[in-house]
Amino acid sequence: MWPAENPGPHCERICLMNTSLLLMNKLFSMMLIAAVGFTTVRTGLLDAEDSKRVAKLSLYALGPCLIISALQVELTPERLHGYIAALVFSLLVQTGFIGLGSLLRRLGFINVVEEMSVIYTNCGNLILPIISMTMGPEMVFYGSAYQLTFNLLFWTHCNTQMRGDSRIIWKDVLRNPNVIAFLIGIFLLLTGIPLPGPVGTAVDMMASAIGAVSMLVIGMSLAGGSLKEIMTFRRAYPILLIRLIIFPLLALGVLYVSGFLPRHPEFIPVLRISFLAIAAPPAANVPQLAALYDRDPVPAGIYNMLGNLFCILTIPLIDLAFSTLFL
Repeated sequence: MWPAENPGPHCERICLMNTSLLLMNKLFSMMLIAAVGFTTVRTGLLDAEDSKRVAKLSLYALGPCLIISALQVELTPERLHGYIAALVFSLLVQTGFIGLGSLLRRLGFINVVEEMSVIYTNCGNLILPIISMTMGPEMVFYGSAYQLTFNLLFWTHCNTQMRGDSRIIWKDVLRNPNVIAFLIGIFLLLTGIPLPGPVGTAVDMMASAIGAVSMLVIGMSLAGGSLKEIMTFRRAYPILLIRLIIFPLLALGVLYVSGFLPRHPEFIPVLRISFLAIAAPPAANVPQLAALYDRDPVPAGIYNMLGNLFCILTIPLIDLAFSTLFL
């Protein structure tokens, strides 16, 4: 996973900064794909409502394929240790965000939809494809750790909060295609069983499509409303400040103060990937749950759409801050 010869901190710093620039470049490229989706709706080729159907395809078909594909690797001791570190870190960070979000709501600063928007990130549809494009498909393996904890918490904590009922419906959790994909992927990973040739190829092809399809959905969704109304929705800006800047910097500060990475520098590449997910915009699933439980999905959709635009700048900045602190 890491090179046998250490090129030195100066070379590593240059490499990571170059990757931050590559990250910005890839995010801009993905926004161009979103512009294509926007154009197809504004020119009448497609309807804005079609974005919901395409979103379901991305969420429940392409997403599970990406998860299974990411877990089709040889499980070495280094990979196992890295995955466990990413898993524990992701769980700690997301439970910390849950605590902070709950505090903000109790103090009256945000409502439940805004709370879920600042806690849960668009890690699956946006970040995993970005990791694949900028760092290589093999690094998606570590990014899937954040996605695993996201799915478990989203379909338990977020679902109950949006529903207004503390009961966890485990049947719905276990029936979620992404959770099923994780169970299948973990089984194949632990047993060392590879997917048969044609099946593996089909899964990889579908997994590689999720980035472009997700951005088409974002563009189509933006075209369904008034850009002026979206951009002038003032409430979105403090919510996105929390989600894109404050929460990631808090997590970065806690990690820095803990002194964990200086003692365990081998985990720097792994936790860097986790920070891309931490810095992601609000989850695309939140507007879907808001619509399902009559929680006013329009603001949630605006937070997601604007967040996907602003993250072109904020994600590389958070990534650069991580690189500066730990190299």
